[in-house]
Amino acid sequence: MFRKVFFLVLTISVGLIGTLRFAQAVPVDPAVKLCLDKTIGMKAANKIVAAKRLTKQQKQRVAKCKSSAKRGGSSGSTIGTTTAGMVSLDYGLISYKISQREGLGNIADPALLQVGSTLRMFFKNGNEPQIPLAGFDNKIHSFISSDNGVTWTLEAGVRVDVQSPITVRAAESGGYEAWAWVAGGGDALTRFTSSTGSDFVKGAGNVVSTAACKSADGVAAGFLGDSQVVKVASGYLAYAQDMQVTAKPPFKRQVCGLTSSDGNTWTLDASKTYAPQNDVQTNPETYRNASGVIEQILPIDKVDPRTNLRVGMQIRTSTNDGASWSELSELSFFAADPERLDLSNGDSLLAFGNFDQRQGGMLGVAKKISTGYKASRTESNMSSVTWTISGAVQSAIKIKNLCLDEDLTSSVKFATSGSNITVSYTADTRNHFNMCVYALIGTEQAIK
Repeated sequence: MFRKVFFLVLTISVGLIGTLRFAQAVPVDPAVKLCLDKTIGMKAANKIVAAKRLTKQQKQRVAKCKSSAKRGGSSGSTIGTTTAGMVSLDYGLISYKISQREGLGNIADPALLQVGSTLRMFFKNGNEPQIPLAGFDNKIHSFISSDNGVTWTLEAGVRVDVQSPITVRAAESGGYEAWAWVAGGGDALTRFTSSTGSDFVKGAGNVVSTAACKSADGVAAGFLGDSQVVKVASGYLAYAQDMQVTAKPPFKRQVCGLTSSDGNTWTLDASKTYAPQNDVQTNPETYRNASGVIEQILPIDKVDPRTNLRVGMQIRTSTNDGASWSELSELSFFAADPERLDLSNGDSLLAFGNFDQRQGGMLGVAKKISTGYKASRTESNMSSVTWTISGAVQSAIKIKNLCLDEDLTSSVKFATSGSNITVSYTADTRNHFNMCVYALIGTEQAIK
C-alpha cells in the first residue's frame, strides 16, 4: 500500500507543478476544454492549451467549441453528466472508517462481498513508513455490516493470509473466490476460496509477464496493482493498473488486461490494454453489475493546465464480456481504489479509499442516489480546493477531511454567483495535502 499511496501523491503533486508552467495563447474555460477533448481528442486539446500561438485550424476549433458552449450545445458543455465543468452528484456518503482506530494501522484497498444479510468489507491493514503507525500486519482484515453498509464492526483476526489487496466475488458454482498477488519468485496472481465468505484458503496461481502491456508512450508495465476479476463466458477477465512510475511527468500509467480459463492460470492479453494519454492513478474497478453489464471505473488523472479543473473518476461499460467498451463518462467524485457492489435490496454501493499523511488512510462507502446537485472541484498546488456547487443552499454544504474525521466548514470561504455557491478551502500548511477533503451536500451527503 505504501508504494501505491506514495506514488499517488507524487503523481498528482509533480504533475500539477509541471502543468502550471504552460503558456497559453487563448483562454480556454472548462466547458471549452471538455468540448475540445471530446471533438478532437485530449492530446490535440492539450496542445491547444499549451500553445503560445494557435494555428488557424486550432483557432477555428476553439471558436467552434466556444460557440457551442455559449449555446449550451452538447459537444461543448457536456460529457456524461457534466455541464460547463460541473457534474451531477449521484453518490451520497453513508459511512467511513479511518486508520489508527480499533487497533488498526493504515487501512486501504476495500473489497465488498454480500453473504446473506451480512455485508463484509475486506481491507489491507498496512503500514506507511513515513508516519509512525502501529497495529499493522499488512494482511487482509474485515469489517462487517448488518444494515447495508451504514455501520461497520471490526471482525477479529485475519481473513486472507496475504500481503496484497484482494478482489472477491461469489462463485457461480457455490462458495466464494478471491485473488491476490503472492510474493515468491515473482508475484503470482493466486486464487483463494472460501465456503463461508469469511476465511479464505490459498489455491493455485502463476507469475504473469507484463512486458507486452505498454503505456501510450510505449513503456512496458512494471509490477501490477491488485487485479479486479469478473466471470466471462470464456473463463475469467481481470484488469490491473501498472504501478510503475516513470522518471518524470506527465505520468501515463496504463491498465493491463489478463485472461484465464479456470481462474488459476493467467495470461496477459495485450489487446485488452487501456493506455490513455493521462495517468490511471490507482487500480480500476471491474465489476459485473446486477443488470449483467461490466462496469470499469478508472481513476484517471485529467487536469486542465490553466484551471486545474480535475476530471477524476471515469467509467466505461461493456455488454459483451469486455470485447468492446463504451466511451468514457465522468463519475461525480474522485477517490482511490473504487469498489462496486449491487446489494440484494437494490442499493448500489461504491467503496473507496484515500489518504492523509498525518493520520493514514480511510475507507468510505457511498450509495447511488438521485439529487439536483451539481458541482465542480478545482485544485491548486495540492493544498487548496475550490468547489462550485449548484442546487444547494450554503447551510447544506459541509467540508470534511474524512481521513482525520474533521469538519472544516468553519474554516472555508463561501461566495455566491447567481445560482451557484463557491466554496474555497486552503490547508493550514503547504505540507498538508487536500486529497482527503470532500464536500458533503444535503442530508444525502452527496459527495464531491
